[in-house]
Amino acid sequence: MPSPPIHHNFFYSLCDNINTLMEMHAHLIVQGLTRDLSCCTKLVSLYGSLGRLDFARSVFDTIPDPDFLSWKVIIRWYFLNSEFRDIIGFYNRMRMCLKECDNVVFSHVLKACSESRDFDAGRKVHCQIVKFGTPDSFVFTGLVDMYAKCGEIERSRSVFDEILDRNVFSWSSMIAGYVQNNFAQDGLVLFNRMREELIEANQITLVILVDACKKIGALHQGKWLHGYLIKYGIELGSYLLTALLDMYAKCGVVRDARSVFDELHDIDVVSWTAMIVGYTQNGCPEEALKLFLQKEQVDVLPNDVTIASVFSACSQLLNLNLGRSIHGLSIKLGSRDPVVTNSLVDFYAKCQMNRDARYIFETVSDRDVVAWNSIIYGFSQNGSAYEALELFHLMRMGSVLPDSVTSVSVLSACASLNALQVGSSFHAYTVKSGLLSSNIYVGTALLTFYAKCGDAESARIIFRWHGPEEQCHMECND
Repeated sequence: MPSPPIHHNFFYSLCDNINTLMEMHAHLIVQGLTRDLSCCTKLVSLYGSLGRLDFARSVFDTIPDPDFLSWKVIIRWYFLNSEFRDIIGFYNRMRMCLKECDNVVFSHVLKACSESRDFDAGRKVHCQIVKFGTPDSFVFTGLVDMYAKCGEIERSRSVFDEILDRNVFSWSSMIAGYVQNNFAQDGLVLFNRMREELIEANQITLVILVDACKKIGALHQGKWLHGYLIKYGIELGSYLLTALLDMYAKCGVVRDARSVFDELHDIDVVSWTAMIVGYTQNGCPEEALKLFLQKEQVDVLPNDVTIASVFSACSQLLNLNLGRSIHGLSIKLGSRDPVVTNSLVDFYAKCQMNRDARYIFETVSDRDVVAWNSIIYGFSQNGSAYEALELFHLMRMGSVLPDSVTSVSVLSACASLNALQVGSSFHAYTVKSGLLSSNIYVGTALLTFYAKCGDAESARIIFRWHGPEEQCHMECND
């Protein structure tokens, strides 16, 4: 079999675009050099580097007996192009042919299992690492991340505890795992241990920690972290500042969120939108719209989340004219995400523009419970209770299951219409489905419904059934 001459390495270096590479490939086929393993492996790598995984795969599949390097190359390029599901397939095929593996391939495959949330595949890889490998810190970190992403937080912590030489990446992965699995407090506790072991946090760790504070509403700890960053002179990059901004906004401290926003040198759509969302969610719609209307000054284009938040601000202010104007902008931008259409339906319903709300709603092809809630809740609140119940009937015909928001909307509509029989039937559904026992707002809506319909006895039963905590909640909202 002919071997590729040394000068082909020079030609390989010139293949920086797909047309040149394909010409080179054709030349090698004519010369009969594509039967050479090293030549094929090089072609796989070159096609992969140009993002043409289809051609890389075609060349790879012509290799009768790929060696470990060939497998490693194809896995590497699929990894770099985020084609994670295929990586697991390649790895399984490789294990059938070869016993050889190394930590680089293990790391790539573990990442693929993490991103695919493939616990079974990840567990098998772990067994093979134990059996054949000598894992380094990157492999251990990959295992920590894989188990955490698959929701196996105890296994993740078990692997983490096995790591003798933990670095900032392994600490960050474990902290992120806790936060992602709704154990944010454990993530913050682990950060304190990390500091005790004199491991310096990087920007990624700090963003994760700020996110943890946001998730559990830990304003005090979030402020402490902010102070920690300033005290130790840690550079506040845009990701970190945006995370702080979002944390303050979610904790209801809009003034501090705006102070952080004003520190940003390069405002992007993420930070701009985070501030607008913060204003909208904290009852400051005027400030949200004011910031949105400065879009030319900050030189950013709104995304779907921005548009949805601005519709919410217009809903709060019942500003029909501005909302219509932003609707036109959303059409121009091609915004079709459900978050936009649902917010638009809610906006028109709140402004009592039922025909417009219904028209937008009818354009949604795949209506989930959120889409139905947008229009049913809007109609139940704007005096169109009969239409709200009609829509609820259509929702049930479409086999969409009501949630707590639907329940509150339906009971509100029944109360407005004095529809005792319909509301009582729905009461039975809330009991059977568990919605009544799991959500205090449903109980409050039932109490209000029976009281407005004049059924004092049923109202008393609901009131007694709820208990002190729920009663307190109802009294505080009177």
